[in-house]
Amino acid sequence: MKYNKLAASLFFTGMLLLSGCGSSDSGDAATTPPAATTPPAATTPPANTQQVLESTTIVTTDGEVIRVDRTAGGLIFEGHEGKIVLLEIYGDTCPHCKDAIPAYNRLQAKYPNDVYVITMESYGQLNNAGLQQYVATNGMQYDTVSKENSGNMFSFIQTLTGYNTNQGVPVLLVLSRDGDLAEYLPPQVLNEAYVDGLIQGLL
Repeated sequence: MKYNKLAASLFFTGMLLLSGCGSSDSGDAATTPPAATTPPAATTPPANTQQVLESTTIVTTDGEVIRVDRTAGGLIFEGHEGKIVLLEIYGDTCPHCKDAIPAYNRLQAKYPNDVYVITMESYGQLNNAGLQQYVATNGMQYDTVSKENSGNMFSFIQTLTGYNTNQGVPVLLVLSRDGDLAEYLPPQVLNEAYVDGLIQGLL
């Protein structure tokens, strides 16, 4: 008798659970596969799932305002979530930095939907208008930011890598699609093939 009561109780509970699974569906709940009741957000999480520790705002020479969130493991650029980010720190009079411009142009052109190249000028000798002219003169086909419009980015980078601007340029941070720091290249001449390989590994 006790077993019959237990069986009846379990059956009733099961029926209640089944009726709740597909309450928003028009079909029969008992025939609706479990995957159909899973909200899209649960199967496709947004790129920015890390806890934001700090935020800052930068402005490119083209006038684009971008919020940047610092997480425990990296940086997330608003409007460029889900992309691999190449973040270079350079100086306007650094010859190695100028030599790297064609390589960044090629990488941006090669991966237009998967890679976001952004550079930050660290010497601070050029204001935004001066850097606009520098960009035009040197044919930079990607975003760049003057020191005066860099917000707290240099502080964020130092927190992530230990780098400070006294250590020289060019410096490159490679961020994965979820914003985590995948590679930090301290001051050195850019190796385009190596960076391309990093991108391939992160796609």
